[in-house]
Order: sequence, then C-alpha cells, then structure tokens
Amino acid sequence: MNKEQKDPRSADIDRPPSRLGRLLLALRETVGLRGMAPTADPVFRKLYAQSKPERLSRSMAAEWTQMVAGIQISEKQIQRVETGDRRTHETAQIRGLLRSYGLGVDEVEAVIEDPELNRISGNPHLIADWRLRGLALYEFGPLINEALKVGDRCSTWLEVEKAGNCGYSPDEVTLLVSEGEINPPEAFRRIADEAFRQNDIKKKAGIRGWSDNPTLCLASVVDDLAADEEERRSITCRFVQSKYRYNVVAKQEGGAGFRARALQDATWPLKPVPFLSSGVGICINVICDDGKTLVVGRRGNDETFRKGEYDIAVVEGIRPTSNVVDGRIDIVGVAKRALIEELGLHKVAPNGDIDQIIEQLRIFELGCDLEYYQWNFLSYAKVNLNFKQIYTGWQKAKDRKENQTITQIEFTKEAVLDFVTNQHIWSSGVACAVRTFDYYT
Repeated sequence: MNKEQKDPRSADIDRPPSRLGRLLLALRETVGLRGMAPTADPVFRKLYAQSKPERLSRSMAAEWTQMVAGIQISEKQIQRVETGDRRTHETAQIRGLLRSYGLGVDEVEAVIEDPELNRISGNPHLIADWRLRGLALYEFGPLINEALKVGDRCSTWLEVEKAGNCGYSPDEVTLLVSEGEINPPEAFRRIADEAFRQNDIKKKAGIRGWSDNPTLCLASVVDDLAADEEERRSITCRFVQSKYRYNVVAKQEGGAGFRARALQDATWPLKPVPFLSSGVGICINVICDDGKTLVVGRRGNDETFRKGEYDIAVVEGIRPTSNVVDGRIDIVGVAKRALIEELGLHKVAPNGDIDQIIEQLRIFELGCDLEYYQWNFLSYAKVNLNFKQIYTGWQKAKDRKENQTITQIEFTKEAVLDFVTNQHIWSSGVACAVRTFDYYT
C-alpha cells in the first residue's frame, strides 16, 4: 500500500480512460465493497478471505494476478491499462486481472469478447444489456438500474429532478451560493494538488493545460411542489465555492476510487457528494431552421475532458464569478452567457441582443452522469436562425475553440437516436438530446 500511496496517479491525469480501463479500475477500487462473486476463482476467494481489503492497490493487484492466474503484470502496466494506453497489455493480462479482481470465468469471457469495451464504431458511453445486469453495478452502483435507457442500451445519465410541462419557469429554480469553500478529504486534496503541480509543469514547458479557476460544487438539492393549483414542481440547489483542480480529479482517473465508493453507497434519489460534484454545468440543445435542425459540436483535441468527442451545441459550467448576485445564481443568465461565449449568437443577433433571436429557452431537468459524477441542468434553446448563421456566429465566438467544428443533424427522434447511438457522445449529451422531445413544443 505504501508504494501505491507514493504514486498519486496523476501522471496520466488528462488521459481519458477507455471503457475497458474504467471497468478494470472500478473493479479494483470496489473489490472490498462488493466482496466475492459466487463464481470467483478459488484462489481469489482464499486471498480475499485472508486480507479483506477495502481496495486493491496496484501492487497488490499485480501480486494477486500472479497468484490467481499465474500471469505477470507490473504496476505500471496496470496503470496504463486503466488510463486507456494500449501499448503494453495483452488479452491474457486482461483475463488475469479480471480473475484477480474477483470475476467468475463466464464474466471474464464476456468482458474479453465484448465489442462494446473497445469498439471503434458506436457509442462507447452506452452500456449493453448483459453488462447492465452485472458488471455495470461494480462501476456505477445500484442506481444504474434507474438510468436513462436508449433503445436496447443504457446510458449513465441519472435523472434527479425534472420539471413539469414546458420546463421550469425562472422562479421555480432557486440556486444559492453559500459562504466558504469545500473541504475535501485529505487524500482527495493531495491528488488534486499533485494534478495541479503536474499541470503547472506542462504549462511552463509550453504545453496547453487548464486554469485552476474558481468553480462551484453542488452541496444539496431540494424539490418541492409550487404553491399553485397546477402543482408544478420547484427546485432549490445550494452551492459552495470550489476549485477547478477538484473538478479535474473528480471526473478522471485520480478520483475513480472516490466515485466508486460514493456510487456503491448511493440511495434514491441521488444526493450529491459535494467534493465530487465540482463543476456543475448546463447543457443546451440548440434548435434552428424553424425547428428542423439540431446543432451538434465536436470537441477540440486539446480539451481537458472528452477530447474529440461529439456533444450537443453548448455545455457550460456555472461560475462563481458570473451570473451570481447577492448569493443567487441566475440560471437563465448562465444559459444566455453560454450561448454568447460558445456559439457567438450575439454576433448574428439584431443589435447584439440574443433575446431577439431566442424563441424558446427551457430548462427541464437536473441529473448526474454517473460515469463522471458530473451534475448538469438540461435545457434547450430554439432560435430564429438558420444553421449557416449559427456557424457564422460560432466562428467569432469567444470560446469557439472548445469545439473543433459544429455541424447539423435533422431534428427528429429517429435522426437524434441514430446519432447518439452511433457517435461518441457522453450520457449528459445523450440525455439532453433525447429528453428535449419531452418538452419541445
């Protein structure tokens, strides 16, 4: 364990793990929580009974792989597998790791043969049915069974609160910012501080990194019935100050163990773990061409998260330095700022006033993408523009480089489902695209 603790697991902090890497990491981090599978290897059962670890360090995992499966693998190779680096591992090593993490023979072979784990086509963020019945519980906890279904697959998007008809009105969403700053567990803080140090070294070497800007984390969510005859729902969220370094670690490999523990213990409805819920955002589905076209983006290859993947048009974090007045966040103001900064819509609006081109702006849901423990509001904006005009605005946008390009798809249920099923797009984006149809009029 000492050897593992000396390695804060930040050398590959900005490398997005593959689906296989995330699965292996989750299995290693939760072995003590889930105990022994009934069909686990007898040698594993003996080792587990002797030590009953809360988690397996990489050094222990390497030793168990040798004892359980007779296969040699180094700590460095395990790290590379977990962080999505395919240069060194072989199928035999993966099979050995899975057996040493407590899976039975049938489960191991299902993982090895599953094209979802490393497929080139299709959306790797969606979970196949067999995986939902078994291994997804190790990665995402029991609430994965409540996640949004997309055709015959499951996303990792978990709805927490949703609006009534036509979305939330502005007075039905109360977002409050409390005094003080989040105080994460010391182990989590150390990993975040090391990630910041490594990032600073990269930036000084001329490599693009991230800025440790102030951010917000979600402390609590309260849902209630509004006081009118329609019994509309209202929502109150409380935030505390955080730092972007916590967001980086919470969403990536360094925070995987913390996420796994939180999700294994989670109850319904999901309550936020504040130090993991840093960087709460809003997803905005942008509809144009008189309701015929949906705008989608493809993220830049230099972005901290989800490099090169597709996404809905706008995803923006809620900042403590913007749209906060007297401790309250104007969520509609956040959405409009995002449309300006990421799509440059003010550049193509009359007199620079985007209110003149927004026909509908509806916020309709709050939830969490369990894969990243990312909390987001979902919304859509119907604008009185065609796609060519939006593209022109995007070319002049302040934050245009977050997407390497934007494109359009037909705004029909069939076209949207086909897109999110076959392209690499995270479950928050999938949910926003699919759930828009429930509120669009």
